[in-house]
Amino acid sequence: MKSIAHLRLFLACCLVTAGALGTLFPALAQQPGQGAPSSPPATWPDYSVNGPGFVTPAVSDGGLIAHGYELVTRTFALIGPEVDDASKRFAGNNLACKNCHLDAGTKRSGLPLVGVFRTYPKFSVRSGRTISLTERIDECMTRSMNGRALPPDSREMAAFVAYLRFIGIPDADVAPAASPAAQPGAAARGQAVFDRICAACHQSDGLGKRWGSAADGRGYVFPPLWGPDSFNDGAGMDRFDKAVGFVRHNMPRGIDPASPLLTLQEAWDVAALLQSKPRPKYRPR
Repeated sequence: MKSIAHLRLFLACCLVTAGALGTLFPALAQQPGQGAPSSPPATWPDYSVNGPGFVTPAVSDGGLIAHGYELVTRTFALIGPEVDDASKRFAGNNLACKNCHLDAGTKRSGLPLVGVFRTYPKFSVRSGRTISLTERIDECMTRSMNGRALPPDSREMAAFVAYLRFIGIPDADVAPAASPAAQPGAAARGQAVFDRICAACHQSDGLGKRWGSAADGRGYVFPPLWGPDSFNDGAGMDRFDKAVGFVRHNMPRGIDPASPLLTLQEAWDVAALLQSKPRPKYRPR
């Protein structure tokens, strides 16, 4: 049984590495041409490594939609803290939106962005009021990306909105929230799970593995789960209701969400470990 589990883990890591390689050559997947969509997808899109991938739509704002896709998949390279143009350093870490919104937001179990556009404006429990889509995008910028809000009239904000509008098909469905475990999550047990499963990709210190070196603006092969270059404590992923289901149904990358490698208890324990680790503090701006 152990050998099978190790084989599954190895294959999952290989899939993650293959997916990460795609970030080095994003233009190859974005060139419009024969077969480029001329309208939004009518069915759930698949922008994963093994799916059809993203192609710049043959529509009037296709370039803006493609820029939005780039912002989701290569956030660190366009608006990260190491980009050459200091005025474009909106993100405060070198993560990418796709680190949480898997497959550019098209994976059902990975905090999908499909269908999000049509749900706004909507009431936000956290804010205690109805908020717009642009406000929600800025919440991601200031929390998960540990950065600052995008100017409302910026090309970046317009691109995010254009991308979300394009993949906003009707009748979107998402994975259900995780059920409670038999015991409350425990960081000590989570550490044992992390050492056995997660460290192979996210490294033993949890600080991730970069493509190159610090300050090169190339982002991560495997993102950090805590530390100064990770999401802050105001992010959704720092809450059990987001982290447990995400961890169980998506980690390690490549697993079938319907047949998780981790048990429900192990997912709760890993989430508890994440919450016990140091990360930047959320500071409203």
